[in-house]
Amino acid sequence: MLVELRLMRYVIAVCDAGGFEAAAQLLRMSQPPLSRQIRQLERELGVQLFHRRPTRPTEAGLVFIASARQILADAEQAVERTRRAAEPAVRRVRIGYTVTAAFGEMPALFAALAEHHPGVLVEAQEGWDTALSTALVEEKLDVVLGRCVDLPAGVGSRVLRRDRWTVVVGADHPLAGAGTVKLRELRGETLRFFPRQLAPRYHDTVLAVLGGTGEAFEVWENPLPGLRNLGVSLSRQGFMLLPASLTGHLPAGVCALVVSDDLPTIDLALSWTVPASAAVRLLVDTAERMARAQGWPRPGRRRA
Repeated sequence: MLVELRLMRYVIAVCDAGGFEAAAQLLRMSQPPLSRQIRQLERELGVQLFHRRPTRPTEAGLVFIASARQILADAEQAVERTRRAAEPAVRRVRIGYTVTAAFGEMPALFAALAEHHPGVLVEAQEGWDTALSTALVEEKLDVVLGRCVDLPAGVGSRVLRRDRWTVVVGADHPLAGAGTVKLRELRGETLRFFPRQLAPRYHDTVLAVLGGTGEAFEVWENPLPGLRNLGVSLSRQGFMLLPASLTGHLPAGVCALVVSDDLPTIDLALSWTVPASAAVRLLVDTAERMARAQGWPRPGRRRA
């Protein structure tokens, strides 16, 4: 005999809810029809699926429920695979990336995706963390690439790169030729930074790192923020604290110093809305392969 998927769901609901009345509420139906349909199923099977008073599965019922769960899971996967197969050959993914990912990682990811999945259409936009996070929540973006972005709960995420910090100063700074520096050597200096509202979590992370030295640093908020204006920003002394991987992308007129303090790393992460589309899954897989190929230091998977 054939058993409808609907009846399998009914039996599972009674088991999970612990009774017919509670199951009927979960299924948004009245209890008498539910009881009648399960009794009819039991007659057709020739076995009793539930003990009554209290309601609990029989041995035969446990076997049926386990099989029904697997059948329903297989049916859902079949539906998903069918829908996936019907998706158009050209797929679109909308990705936003932060300022610190604009010079190295985002161009590398774009090139890797174009090479391995030319059918994926990438719509990319650079932005500050707060704007990108809002766009992800409002489903105007599918993916965000950045460091210390304050993201909503429930997103998927992969850490692609675990970065050290570097101090950046102007070329005429007294420490410019030092090569390495301890953060406490910067006492009395001004941190030249962007306004906190643009990237609150990143902003607070940098201040926490500096606060760990026991020194207090004055903060000057740049009215023209951005790494492209770094030379102008540091022309009046002061310093910035940046991910070390940006060292090769700094403009003329500045100097990067290796930080000798034992500091926590700053991680570059790829985050996306769940459930992920086929295009997003391809992008995530490509990003992970690229990170391995580039030899970027990174931990294992953080969230599914």
